[in-house]
This record gives sequence, structure tokens and C-alpha cells, in this order.
Amino acid sequence: MQDSALLVFLDYPSGVGVAHGWDSISRPYKVTSAQGNIIHSLDWRPAFEVYQEILANHGGQHITPDNFFSIAKAYPFGITRLDAEMVVRDPLSTQNQHITCAGEVPTGAFVRVLHGNQHTLIQAAQRAHAMAHEAWCESQSRPYELQFVVDCISRALFLEQDFRQELAVIHSPGPMLGALTIGEIANSGQDYLEFYNKTAVVGFF
Repeated sequence: MQDSALLVFLDYPSGVGVAHGWDSISRPYKVTSAQGNIIHSLDWRPAFEVYQEILANHGGQHITPDNFFSIAKAYPFGITRLDAEMVVRDPLSTQNQHITCAGEVPTGAFVRVLHGNQHTLIQAAQRAHAMAHEAWCESQSRPYELQFVVDCISRALFLEQDFRQELAVIHSPGPMLGALTIGEIANSGQDYLEFYNKTAVVGFF
């Protein structure tokens, strides 16, 4: 079914960990105009123009509409959250100086451009695993029965052959199920329920 969702409530104890491994390479920019998942302007300037400047200043990356996705997959946006890890937004395409992301970017939010590498992403997945396991052990004395992983498809595309290493560091003894998705929805129990991009979510049940 298109444009539908399946929402299932399970009365199971759980432990959840969320981490992404992308680090800021820019100062915060205010989203001065956006509509849904399309960023029109940052600091009252065309969004793509600002994005080009940031990438040019970081390693001399020359990004154009033609090579946009191949470069942008390594430079997502991070929406600042108080006392929480930034929420990542995956830039997908550009048109008319606007940038379309995989997920909503609200007007008035502050965003940074992020960057990472194979090491930081795999390290973050390992951190998500550790957070989930710690949350489980704090609330349960019995062993978990299932590990459930939701990872972003763009992480797999970015890591390529190293994606197997990411799966290896989050795998615990016992059954592990999961999916590669376009956006991940998670709540560790301590933060707001969020829609993430480019993020690893690990759960123990």
C-alpha cells in the first residue's frame, strides 16, 4: 500500500540505542525558508549557494547539480537539538538553488553541514549497540531474545564493502533481524521520538 504505515504495539521490554557518527564541519545556519523537506534559503541566502561554499572550504569539493548525490551523501545536514544528538537530514537533490532532503527541515531550525568517514560511522553503530545493550541490562535481569536493527540505506551506499564491518560490530549472539530504510524512527526513552536519516538504530527485545 502506498502512502500508508503499519503501527504495531508490542508489550515487550526493550533497550534502544541511536547514533550516527557524523561530525559538524560548519557553523550553524538558520533555515530562513523551507517547505516540508525542501530547504529554500539558509541565513537569507539560496541554500545550494551556501552549501557549495561550505563544501568548497572543506577539502575543495566542487559540487554541482550533476554530481550532487555522489558528493552530498558524505555531507548531510544536522538539525541542532538541545541536550541530544543532532538529527541528520540526507540531501537528495538540488533544483533552482533549493535542496531537497529525505525528511522535513522546519523553517527557523538551525542546521550544520556534517561529514564523516568509514571509521566514525562504524564507531557510531558500535555505540548504538552499546547504548541498547546497557538500556536492556538496566531494566532486565533476563537475557534478551532478539536483536532488531534499522540502518539507513544511505549508510550502506556510503560504506560500500565496509558495511559488512558495521553489521559485524553490532551483531550479538542470537538472532538478529533488521532492514535498510530511507529514514529511521526511534526513541531511546529519554529523548523525543524522531525521524532520522543516515542513522543506526539498535534494539534488544
